Amino acid sequence: MAQLTDKVAFVTAAGGAIAGATARRFAMEGAAVYCVDIDTDNVAQTAATITKDGGRATARHCDVTDESEVQDALAACVAEFGRLDIVFNAAAAQEPNATVETMSLSTWNEVVEVNLTGMFLVCKYAIPHLRKTGSGSIINIASTFGHIAWPERPAYMATKGAVRQLSRSIALDFSGDGIRANSISPGAIETRRLLQRTPSMEQVRERMVPLHPIGRLGQPEDIANAALYLAGDQSSFVTGSDMLVDGGFTAI
Repeated sequence: MAQLTDKVAFVTAAGGAIAGATARRFAMEGAAVYCVDIDTDNVAQTAATITKDGGRATARHCDVTDESEVQDALAACVAEFGRLDIVFNAAAAQEPNATVETMSLSTWNEVVEVNLTGMFLVCKYAIPHLRKTGSGSIINIASTFGHIAWPERPAYMATKGAVRQLSRSIALDFSGDGIRANSISPGAIETRRLLQRTPSMEQVRERMVPLHPIGRLGQPEDIANAALYLAGDQSSFVTGSDMLVDGGFTAI
């Protein structure tokens, strides 16, 4: 039996690898999926794949840092599908390597705005819709870099640590509305983002696989499977938690 039958999911960064895989997984389990991203072409492809496979999905441009766009996208999701049950927040900025001393203020502000303020806005305007449903699951993508330190990534690490705490705050404040909030902290997931700092995926694997005791890099589907658990009724007693899906990276 499908785990998300009759549920509606709002997925940010759905044109990307991790959120795209999650949107497809939700749809496979019976959810209608509202896919948003600033990359109009990629998010349209995600929705098209879902509908081609017999699922229900709509794609829309949405900049999570734009308050009115977030409000409008969530309202449109509910208008189209009738309710909101699941929010999956995955939008994240890409920043160059830098220390606190060398990072520009504009870069710092961009990372904070996308990684943290964007999640705040989506959660803020999703909660009234989730409250009307009488239940709901918010899943925010954090990172192992919110648990451990890594050179020259101050903005990313600061925001991902904050995402964990934001999720806990939401879990406490809205448990009475039947709303659960959790975060997922992925290890190195084999996506194009890893190529920002390393020329080839082969070189990424050579450098990063030894840091993951399980012996491989993660795949987008690994995060999608964790998100499915947090989205569904099997995790009804789970809130305020951070799920490490990192192949043992933080165990070293």
